[in-house]
Amino acid sequence: MAIIVPTSTYVRRPIEPISVIDEELPADWDRERLPGGVDAERRPSFVAFRHASGDVRVRITPPNADLGRNAHRLTLTLFPGTELATTREVRSVASEERVGELAVELMKLFVGRYDGPTDVERAAQFAIERVAPPDVVLDSLVTPDE
Repeated sequence: MAIIVPTSTYVRRPIEPISVIDEELPADWDRERLPGGVDAERRPSFVAFRHASGDVRVRITPPNADLGRNAHRLTLTLFPGTELATTREVRSVASEERVGELAVELMKLFVGRYDGPTDVERAAQFAIERVAPPDVVLDSLVTPDE
């Protein structure tokens, strides 16, 4: 959540649920170093957690009115920092607390399914499918054009 100050710049508050995430973090996951250039009064542009294998990163991105993002975004990147890197948006939610819970759940599901380096993509897909919002189509609300 951004606070508008008299100079019309945005000052972001620190991420609150991160300490909760750190306490619940599965054993194979570590919080990545904060991005450079972030001072104590500004919120980092994201918070990331990396699996011990180095092949998976989970990132929480806060809302940013300047970029037109109105929700906290949870993403998962396979093979970060390589030419093979692929990022998938898992879910967007309004609450910092909820995105923290979803991040921990995603990491736990990944660890539960992960069975070595050859299993990274399958474990990531398993976790994403269970945390991502369901695609719901309410056929009863669709009216045919006549």
